[in-house]
Amino acid sequence: MSKSVVIFEQGLRITDLEVPRKDIADFLRTLDEADVETTLIQAMEVGVFCLERARMSQDTEFVRRQIDLLLNHVETTVKKIPDDTQRALVEKIGTNNGQVLAPLREMIDAATKLTTDKVKEVRTLLTQEIDPDKETTTLGKALKTLRDVLDPKRNDSVQSLLEQAVKTVTCKDGVLAKAVKEVVAEAVNPLATEVDKLTKEVRGQEAAAEALEQTTLKGTPYEEEVTGILQAWARAAGAEVHHVGVDNQPGDVVITVRGDGLIADPMSIVVEVRDRGSRAMGRKAISADMASKLAERGANAGIYLSRTQDGLSLREIGEWAEGISDRGLWVACTQQHLITAVRFLIVQRRLATLRAAAPEVDSASIEQQVKAIRTALGRIRTIKTKLTELGSCSDVIDEQADHMREEIKEALSSIEDSMRTANCKKPPLGGVTFVAEAVATS
Repeated sequence: MSKSVVIFEQGLRITDLEVPRKDIADFLRTLDEADVETTLIQAMEVGVFCLERARMSQDTEFVRRQIDLLLNHVETTVKKIPDDTQRALVEKIGTNNGQVLAPLREMIDAATKLTTDKVKEVRTLLTQEIDPDKETTTLGKALKTLRDVLDPKRNDSVQSLLEQAVKTVTCKDGVLAKAVKEVVAEAVNPLATEVDKLTKEVRGQEAAAEALEQTTLKGTPYEEEVTGILQAWARAAGAEVHHVGVDNQPGDVVITVRGDGLIADPMSIVVEVRDRGSRAMGRKAISADMASKLAERGANAGIYLSRTQDGLSLREIGEWAEGISDRGLWVACTQQHLITAVRFLIVQRRLATLRAAAPEVDSASIEQQVKAIRTALGRIRTIKTKLTELGSCSDVIDEQADHMREEIKEALSSIEDSMRTANCKKPPLGGVTFVAEAVATS
């Protein structure tokens, strides 16, 4: 085998093979460089096909010639048999009529004629049935049928049938498409099931969160925040703060101010915390609500606290309002006024005690200061309302609000001075030091 041509089971490799044919080189030079290799392979396929056909024809022709030579040889040999036999027998016996070998000669002549006829039949068979060049012969018909089967231009050829089969398999509704769909569906179904489960779980969580928005549990984080604010104040004021809303009973936070010289019994303030503004509460609704809270917790006063203005009626409450129920005083306010509300209720309780126990206290002066606090808080509510309406004047309005806070600080300081004068030998009221900074932060 040539080292330049290596033949494999499924193909061959040609390396360093020189083809000294100018016409081939001239033809390949007319092609694009990218098409040279493909065209050369096609030329080799066509050449091999032609060689196979030519060799097949040559082989058939060779067989026919050999058979023809053989038949000629047989015919020549057979023709010689009667003469040779006759001569041999004549020499001994004779073949004329009446002689002993006459019947034998007739039999030999008959055999010779029969043999000649059979040779002619074989020749006829070779000419009419085996000649590949004639489509009327059996072999010619078979070869023509084979050529038709391999003709790509015919609809019933192998190539056309294969192409139709491929189109049938690969079409939209074909076997391959259906198989792919089934495999993909089988692979995706578990994922789709998991996604459906996840969707239901997410929807369930969303529904639970939405339901939670409508329950008291929603307010728990804000209750804890308010408890923290009040505990920070209580550490300096000597009071106690307890988060009791976790028992799902009326009232969320309870403030206990221990008794002193003015208030014999501890004072208890219940704080109802609301963190939602879907419903703005009015004075009547708050008064009824706080009455149940005070009764449930056994408190002396109460605070209805809303994180924002949205939870309080703007016309009736605003950011601050006071009221009284069968159980005691209450204040409704937003978070920024929480500490002020606590201190205000303590002052009111102590003022009532002072009126009964210490007439010498200038209660009229204290009442005037309390009135000033109410007026200042009312003005703050008005200012905040106007601030929302007049955004362009916000700096001026903020300045006025700061002045109101200063007036509240001065009023509280005046109340503290009056109480200290009336009870100079007694411990500080409820252990509470009303520092102006606490009012400012409220």
